[in-house]
Amino acid sequence: MLQAQPARALVYSPAYTTTSAAGGYTATSVSSSFGFYFDTASNVDIGALGFSSQSGWGNGTTYTVKLWSYANGGGSPTDYTELATATFTHGTSYSFQDGYFWSPLASVVTLPDSLNSDPQSSVGYVIATVGDFSNAPGNVLFETANSSFDSRFLNVGNGFNDALDSSGFFAVPVYDGGVGTSGYFNANLASVVSPSTASVPGPLALGGGVAAFGWSRRLRRRVQPNR
Repeated sequence: MLQAQPARALVYSPAYTTTSAAGGYTATSVSSSFGFYFDTASNVDIGALGFSSQSGWGNGTTYTVKLWSYANGGGSPTDYTELATATFTHGTSYSFQDGYFWSPLASVVTLPDSLNSDPQSSVGYVIATVGDFSNAPGNVLFETANSSFDSRFLNVGNGFNDALDSSGFFAVPVYDGGVGTSGYFNANLASVVSPSTASVPGPLALGGGVAAFGWSRRLRRRVQPNR
């Protein structure tokens, strides 16, 4: 049975928190990825990846959270570089905080400022959860929600993909899912701070013009064939 263990020596400062989570299942059982693109407004040290807590998770199923950077606007599969990955298996104990199970990284990953230092909008980041999201016992829903982002992060649009994609991008979620900044939030990332830290950057609710501007400055919107 999966157990949520409280973090003892470490506290996670997540990129975002969510409310009003909802979701759905894919039509097939092939491996799929759901996630979103984002910018950083400063240099950010990432010490853990997260996977959302859902009551349907069971039967020993496994999901993998992946974090990439991209260059050249992300228009080619070779533009993406995997920065970190964490595997979450039902039945394994993880720290639990803010609605997510957390897996610390072996070493800190620094995400350089991609917003203020990139006037050409050519670099950024993307995070996704990869696994079976079909309606089978033990599988989870792909998740949409209302989000509040830490002020160091800017959400610039969701995406999805699956193993049937022949373009070479999988598992990067390059296809627009049409839910804007409401998803997809199965994956999370966090700084790791000491419990004695006096304060951490507060959340910034994204909406309207800010979110729309972020997405419009990217050229990644793609139409997945046969969808």
